[in-house]
Amino acid sequence: MDIENRINKWIESYDRNSYLIGSILIASNENILLNKGFGMANREHNVPNMPTTKFRIGSLTKAFTAMGILQLHEKKKLNINDYVGKYLHDYPNGERITILHCLTNSSGIPNYTSFADFWFSSMRLPLTLNELIDTFKERELDFEPGSRFGYSNSGYALLTSIIETVSGMSYGEYIQEEICNPLGMYNTGCDDGIKVVPRLASGYSFWEEPIHPAYADLSFPLGSYGVYSTTEDLFIWDKALKLFKILNKELTEKMFTPNFSSYACGWMISEIGGKKCVHHSGDISGFCSDFLRFVDDQVTIIFLSNMNVTPVEHLSREIAKTIFEEQSSLPCPAVPIPFKKVVPIVGKYPFENEKDKCLDISVEKEELYLTVSKMYGAVYKFKLLPVSHDSTKATFITEMINEQLVFYYSLTGEIESVQYIDCTGNNQMMNKAK
Repeated sequence: MDIENRINKWIESYDRNSYLIGSILIASNENILLNKGFGMANREHNVPNMPTTKFRIGSLTKAFTAMGILQLHEKKKLNINDYVGKYLHDYPNGERITILHCLTNSSGIPNYTSFADFWFSSMRLPLTLNELIDTFKERELDFEPGSRFGYSNSGYALLTSIIETVSGMSYGEYIQEEICNPLGMYNTGCDDGIKVVPRLASGYSFWEEPIHPAYADLSFPLGSYGVYSTTEDLFIWDKALKLFKILNKELTEKMFTPNFSSYACGWMISEIGGKKCVHHSGDISGFCSDFLRFVDDQVTIIFLSNMNVTPVEHLSREIAKTIFEEQSSLPCPAVPIPFKKVVPIVGKYPFENEKDKCLDISVEKEELYLTVSKMYGAVYKFKLLPVSHDSTKATFITEMINEQLVFYYSLTGEIESVQYIDCTGNNQMMNKAK
């Protein structure tokens, strides 16, 4: 089976269950093999996702910020080995933290999105860039700058400020004028949450059905996670990076040189499936994304989603397996069968090695639902569809994401255990709480 047929088979198996939400672009040897939208860009107005749909790309933004800094280095307007205090004069520890430390997430600056009040309060409030920096600048460093890796959106907020200080432009203007417009990426920009962006998807979460995500103010994500784009524009970006169109070869190679924990400058460099991959993922308020660049193999996979529970990182890697002729998983078809023995299944099934986490199975109108926490501890609720049943076990799959639960009966008809295969392929046996 050739590569396009393998991809189409994989796509069809997931799409028939409505497990793909967003836009996917797959390319090999600069040829686009798939460029397609799935699901709804806007559910209120029944607008479908298309290859031209714009998505907030979260931390894929960091690659644009890194590019901006390195362009300014190339133009000798700054030096990446300079201390940040040279440009941000009142910043505490500014004489200890270099621009390169911020680029490689080795600055030791506490990550503001990890603060206890961020998800419940701070992310909903408008902030200027300076006000954002004030929320973390007086905090003690997590470690000595340059000594190890520590992911920090705060470091990228400082880089945003340095770009604005040195260039004399706002971050959004800089990205537009120095990166996007020269490359013809006219569907990419910085989203401030105020200006109307044509063809921008709405972000969603899930609780029994698609819902609106928790509100996030977009005044301050900027160079940390504030850019929107399309799969097609990101493919232009991919090709421009290979051809050194807006940054010389030496600095581009510097940008892709791993530091601690495989993190380079706005990109991760690691092996995926035994092959070198330049990659990054992102998420922001109902959106999630993944960008895989197998540069040596000339394969690019871009998956942008506007459903925050879509496991884009896992799915993009499954696509990579399909391309490279490795075995990848395919979901069971969502063809429900009649099932009435719901009561024995209802209950809580604790995770063995994760305290206070469980599968909570409930029943509503004779239909079963799974409630379970996912990334960042956020809790989601999915309808369970029965797909097979006999005297020893009953198998269910979930709506929206590819999860499977196999409940095993005792000789007396009670549930003894459940096999839970989650949307990332993790497989574990769990016992019902008594």
